Amino acid sequence: MIGFSAEPTVTLAPATPISLCDLAAGAVARLHEAQLDPESCHQLRSLGLTEACTFRLCKTGEPCIVQVRSTRIGISGSVARHIFVVPLPAGAS
Repeated sequence: MIGFSAEPTVTLAPATPISLCDLAAGAVARLHEAQLDPESCHQLRSLGLTEACTFRLCKTGEPCIVQVRSTRIGISGSVARHIFVVPLPAGAS
């Protein structure tokens, strides 16, 4: 008798980072990197947008609004274009 698993094994490819501007409203993502000047990176960190943190995109456009923990942050489109994120599966937080 040959054994088998009732559930298929699925290997997910690692998600490719995308610009924050390309993320859909309501999506949850993890910060990958910010290609900004050191002062702007420091300001984002002080607002809670730290490396590998997860957040939800509340609104796209100008400004782009993200929710990090219980804080909402408005980010200009020119800055959001230089922030790269990895989208997380639905239900992740």
